[in-house]
Parts: sequence; C-alpha cells; structure tokens
Amino acid sequence: MKQIFDYFSRFIQLTFYFLVFFTISLSLSAQKNIQQIDSLDHVVNLSSNQDSTWYVTKDAIEPQKYYQEWREGNLKDVIWSEYFVPGTTEKQFSDYPQGFIIWVKKEFILPKSWNAPHISLRLGVMSDRDKVYLNGKLIGKTGKFGDDNPQAYDKIRIYDIPTELLSKSEINLLLIQIQSYFTYEVGIVQDQVAIGPSSIITTSFYREEYFKLILLMAYFSIGCYFLFLFIRRRKDLENLYYGLFTLELVIYQFLKNQIKYEFGFNFFVMKKIEYISLVTLVPLFTHFIRSLFRFGYNKILRVLDFVSLVFLAYYLFDSNVENYTYALIVLQVSWIPYIVIVLYYIVKKLLEKNRDAMYIMIGMSIMITSVILDSLSIWRIIQFPNILNYGFLFFILSLATVLANKFVRLNEEVEDLNINLEKKVEKRTEQLHQSLKKVNTLKTQQDGDYFLTALLIKPLFLNNNKSSIVKTEFYTKQKKSFEFKGKTYEIGGDISISGNIELRRKRYIAFINGDAMGKSIQGAGGALVIGVVYNAFLNRFHIQVQKDCSPEHWLKELFGELQKVFESFNGSMYVSAVLGLVDEKTGFMYFVNTEHPWTVLYRDGKADFLEMNFNARKIGFPENEKYFQIKTFLLKPNDVIYVGSDGRDDLVVDEKHGMKVINEDENLFLRSVEKGKGVLEEVAKILQSLGSLSDDLSLIRLAYQENFLMEETFELEPTFREPQTTIALAKTKEPKQAILLLENVLKTYSEDSELLHTIAKKYHKIRDYKKAIFYFERYLELKPEDENTMLLASKCSKRNNDLNKATQISEQLFFRNPYHIRNLLNLAGLYSQLNAKKNLESMIRKLYEVIDESQVGRFKLKFFSKKS
Repeated sequence: MKQIFDYFSRFIQLTFYFLVFFTISLSLSAQKNIQQIDSLDHVVNLSSNQDSTWYVTKDAIEPQKYYQEWREGNLKDVIWSEYFVPGTTEKQFSDYPQGFIIWVKKEFILPKSWNAPHISLRLGVMSDRDKVYLNGKLIGKTGKFGDDNPQAYDKIRIYDIPTELLSKSEINLLLIQIQSYFTYEVGIVQDQVAIGPSSIITTSFYREEYFKLILLMAYFSIGCYFLFLFIRRRKDLENLYYGLFTLELVIYQFLKNQIKYEFGFNFFVMKKIEYISLVTLVPLFTHFIRSLFRFGYNKILRVLDFVSLVFLAYYLFDSNVENYTYALIVLQVSWIPYIVIVLYYIVKKLLEKNRDAMYIMIGMSIMITSVILDSLSIWRIIQFPNILNYGFLFFILSLATVLANKFVRLNEEVEDLNINLEKKVEKRTEQLHQSLKKVNTLKTQQDGDYFLTALLIKPLFLNNNKSSIVKTEFYTKQKKSFEFKGKTYEIGGDISISGNIELRRKRYIAFINGDAMGKSIQGAGGALVIGVVYNAFLNRFHIQVQKDCSPEHWLKELFGELQKVFESFNGSMYVSAVLGLVDEKTGFMYFVNTEHPWTVLYRDGKADFLEMNFNARKIGFPENEKYFQIKTFLLKPNDVIYVGSDGRDDLVVDEKHGMKVINEDENLFLRSVEKGKGVLEEVAKILQSLGSLSDDLSLIRLAYQENFLMEETFELEPTFREPQTTIALAKTKEPKQAILLLENVLKTYSEDSELLHTIAKKYHKIRDYKKAIFYFERYLELKPEDENTMLLASKCSKRNNDLNKATQISEQLFFRNPYHIRNLLNLAGLYSQLNAKKNLESMIRKLYEVIDESQVGRFKLKFFSKKS
C-alpha cells in the first residue's frame, strides 16, 4: 500500500513539474511573438518575419474595451489566428461574403526614448476600408464602412501617431478593423508595413511616387512627339500606334500611382478608366510592330480587335468593380494570340537578319517580363514591386537604338553621295540633256496636236443667246495652257454653249455646261464631241417641222442623242453636264443634271443650291435613260442662275508635305457668289483668290429680267377686281351660264391664269373635253409648273379620244416627276390603248418600283401582273 502511495506521489510531482514547465514555455513563447523595437529614429519593418507576428480574427471587438481587458490581462474568448503580413487571409477564412469584417492585431515594445519628434505608421495596401487603433485610440481611417461601392483597395495607408499614445518601454497594442469589398480578399494585401519618423516615411513615400511621375511625364512627351510625327506624316501608322500605346500606358501607370488620391477624383471612375486603358495596351503594341515591319491587317487580328472592343464596351458600361477582375483574367488570355503574332513578326525579321528586330526583341522581352510580374503582383500570387515603369524604360531605349541605326544608315548614304557627287552629277546631267532633247521634240509635236484640237473646239464654244430678257454670260479657264508659235492657248474638257429655239410658238433659251472626262487632250476630245452633237441638235430644231415639240420632249431627245454617242465609247469617256431650257416669257426653267455640280440660284443677295441630289448618271453610263429626270424652277425677275464645272469646288487651298490639300467645302462657291454680288468676273476672281485651280473651270451666268424694277401697284378692293369677282359669281351659277360669264370677262383679261383654269374646269364638268383641253393648254402656257393640271389635261385628251396628245402631256409630266403614281397609271393605260408594248412593259416595271403589291389592287391595275 505504501509502495502504491509512493508511486502516486511521484506522479503528482511529475504532473506539477510538467504544468509549471508548460506555463513557463507559453509565457516565453508569448514574449517571443512581441516584436522588440530598439529605436524609432529610423524606419522599422513590421511585416511578418521570425521576430514579428500578426494575428487575425473575425470575432467582433470593441477596441477600447478590448484594450482595457488586454492591459488587465483579463481577455475574453477571442480566437486569434496567426496572419502573414502583407498577404490575404484566405488560409484563415476560406469563405466570406462582401462586406466581411476582420480584426488584425499586432503587439510591439517601444524603446525608452527616441529623437524623432513625430512618428508615423505605414500600413501598406488594405482591401478595402479600415479603422486603425493604437492602444485603444483611433489614429486613422480610410473609406466608409457599409458602403456598396469600393473605397480604396489599392491605396497605401500612412497614419500619423499622436506622441501621447505611444507607451515607451512597454507593450503597445495595434488593432486594425478591415472590411472587404471583394469576396476573394481582405486584409493588408500589398506593400510594406513599417513604423518610424514621419519625415522619413512620408519623404520616402513621395520620393518613390514622384519619381514614377517624372518617368510618366517623359513617356507622355515621347508619346505626344510620335503622335505629332504621325500628324505630319500620316502614312507612317507605326508613329500613331506607338504614340497611342505610350499615352495609354501613361494613363494606366498614373492611375496605379498613389498621387492620384491627392486630386480627389472619384475612386470608381479612376478604376473604370484604369481597366479601359489596360484593354487597349496589347492591341496597340501589336499594331505598332505590324506597321513598323509592314505586315498586313489579317482576319485573325480583326477578330482579336473585335474581342478587345467587346471588353472595352464591357468595362465602359458595367458598374460592378468586383467583376472587373474576373474579366481581366479572360482579357489576359485573349492577349496570348497577340503576343504570339508579335513574336512571329519579330522572329521572321530576325531570320532575315534585321538588326532593328533584335533590339526591339530585347526591349520587348524586358517589358513583357515586367508586365507578367506586375499582373502576378496585382493578383497577389507573388509579392513584388511595380516595375512596369522601368521595363518600359528599357523598351524606349531599344526603340531609340532602332532610330539611331536608321540615322546612321542615312548618314552613310549621304557621305557616299558626297564622295561620288561630282561623277554622278556629270553622268546625270548628260542623261538629262539627252532626255530634254527628246522631250522638246515630243512637246513640239504635242503642242501642234493641242493647237489643232483647240482650233476645232473654238467654233463650237458659242454664246449665241440673243434674248434681251434672259441673258447669258460665260467664263472659262482651262487648266492646261500651252504655247504654239509664240502665242498662248488653252485646252480642256469644259464646254459651254447657249442659243435660242422656238417650241410651240414659245421662245426658249437653250444652254449646256459640260465637263468631259480626262485632262487636256482627252477632255478636249470629249468636249469636241459634245459641241458637235449639241450644235447639230440645236440647228435641227430651227426647222419648222421640229418646232412642234414640248420642252420636256426636247430635253429627253437631246439627252438620248448625247447618251447614245458617248455610250458607244464603252466606258472610256463620260460627261457630266447640265442641259437646260428657259421659257423667255414666264421664266420657267427646265434642266437636267448628270452628276454635274449643283445649280446655284442667286436671289436677293443670297446664294443657294437648286437641287441637293442627283438622278441621272454621267452621260455615257450604260442604261442611263432609266435615271432621266427633268427638274423645273420658276425664275423671278432679277434672279441669277449659276451653272459650273467641278473646277469651281476643286481648288487647291493648301499644300502640306508636298501633298495638295483640295477644298472640301461645297458652300465655298455659294459664299463666292454672294461676295461677288452675282457678277461673273468678280465671282471668278474671288474663287481664284481662295486657291489655285486643280481642274478646268467653266461658269455660265444666266440672268432673268435683270435690273427689273417692281412697279408700285395699288391693290383694289375685292369687289372691284373683276376676274376674281366674276369667278366668285360663277360658282353660284349653272356651268353653262358660268362659262358665258367667264368667257366674256376673258376678252378683257386674256392672260389671267385663274380665269383660264376656272373656264377649263367648267368645260370639263359639262364634258366638253375639246374646249376644256383648249383652255387647259392656254393655262399651262402661263403656269407650266402646275403638275396636277397637266394630268387633268391628259385625261381630258384621253376622253376626247386624242390618245397621242394625252400620251404626250402625260409623258411631259413623267419626265418631270417619274414618281407621280396617278400619272404612271394614266400613262400605262394610254400605252395599253396604243398597243405600245415596249413602253407599257417599261411603265409596269416603274410602277412596281414605286408601289408595293398591296397597292396594286387599290389602284385597280387589273391588267398589271408580274407575269405580264
């Protein structure tokens, strides 16, 4: 029994000794985890190491209360886990939601004294917002807890510590409350953690950041320089891509710089711009290498660029910053084909022993390495400082080497040229002398050809208009001038002709302004053909038989003859022109524009275009007849019309890098007409003062009743205006009585258009179509612009069984307005009655262009069908 008691006593003693030893070990271990700081006169590293331990917990803590309990050694159950700083807490907490809060603890012992007047704490980058307590007191905070938006997850925290909070020669307790924004990281995730004199910590911080800014300013200057080079020499696209690449990199690096927080910019906007700039970096660099070595833009690059644009749009419109990082993973995967393509370009040039490619390869390798390290650092895979600025510096040096090599090669070529210059000059002079003799011989022959052509054109270039009501003036300046036997002549493709014709007892002024395709002799050949055909056509209509023709049919026939002649050239000769007729009595103008510069109206000191679109193609274009359309305009007294070739617009307004800058402002001619007050010589002088001619210039000035003075008239009261009073009275009477009344007044007012129109409608009402046609035609002589009355006149002729006249009037309206549906239906019916099958088929096709299938039944086209 005693032996059992002895054994039990020894067991109790051993257990006591073990507990004492375990307690002492724990005490020593706890003492070992408290970092001893020897001096605060220099910066001391507080990051995790064998002498420095950090702890983290997700338990809720009240900092002041916890500090008191910690001082008293009466801590409650708070579970702390060791935490490596800087780094994430994924080992401690496997899963946490957005807005997850943790507490980080650090204990350290300060020395008895130090000389630094102010102490600061650098806590690195924390994700995302924080509150920092030292010995139970708040010394700083960043961000707003509970906010749905990110606050400052890439900002380096530096907080000043009030001197009275520091416990000398004692243990100090640092507590940091951190709230996450992302669901994959929280804590002190990057940079260094240190304590020391405020002057050293802040100076070191700003020195690093401002040094980066100085580099960025240098890169910005380089980028702007290359963009300026591109502006001066647009064909060197490598300058554009390199300049944009540099500026995008500057934007990206600036938004990674801590100085950005000094400007007070919105954090979310800064992050959006940062990611957007990152999207374009690799594509721009790829296009820079492609342009530098003159490779084509293939389908693979188009697809990759489209993918980059998709990412760009995503970052531009998405507002969830957490998704930005996930999208960045996919984006970086999409960069792999770009990098492969760049390496292919460079390796290909290396195999061709291109030294420039070797230098770029070295610089690019360093830069790609820095990009990879920077990306890994962003993803917290490794802890590494941002070195992209320095990598880019090496890349700039590699490009500088390439540019230096180009300069050296150019210098060597210049030196070789200087050494052998005299011999080369003598040899070249002899070659030039022989060439000059040949050129002089050929030029003499050519000038003879020019002279003969000019002699042929001159008699055709006629301003034969004799009208005193509608006056025409010409101005012509051909681009090509030459000397022959001591005299100067001009030759070109512009031609202007005017004359007088009589159609249906009415006098018209006919005119054409044409521009044949080609320069000098080729254009002159086209102008010669225009002149011959037009003058022959004009003379033909002086014969009495040919005078019974409407203005619309006259223009249609003229257009057809010119088209037929120039179409025979099979595309080697086209002509743009304006063909026109002006009714001398009414001032009503008919004209056709075949891709010629727009016709200009000068009225009351203001110039404007009469048309804003083209219908007909250039004369000579195949199947041009189907685009034919006559435009009309009613001139007023003192109106001036300008028709001109494209030489009026194609002025050389500047010259840059040996390249002529051609005017692109279509309103320049309008301003010139206004400035010249419609005077032809002044307009031509103003045009040529604005720039030199790059093409032939020809202008026709057509003035209607110029210097016409509006006579002062006194308008009578309505009761004393006989035609209007009679028309009003006629509305109350039977048609036959009304006709007698109206015709009696017509004897006095034979030119009153309203009176004529009313009589015609009365005859139409009583179905006396013959007389209705008579009065409609008299009315249309005064009011040729009334299209609805033209249609009514055609229908009257049709009901009077005069199908030819009905067709002719309907065709006149069709030439003016090929989209007038009711006239198309009327004309189709007339062609059907006349059994004009070819014209009927053409009209059916036109109808199907204008109206759809559902409208065909509405307009009762029972005899129309697609089969027919």
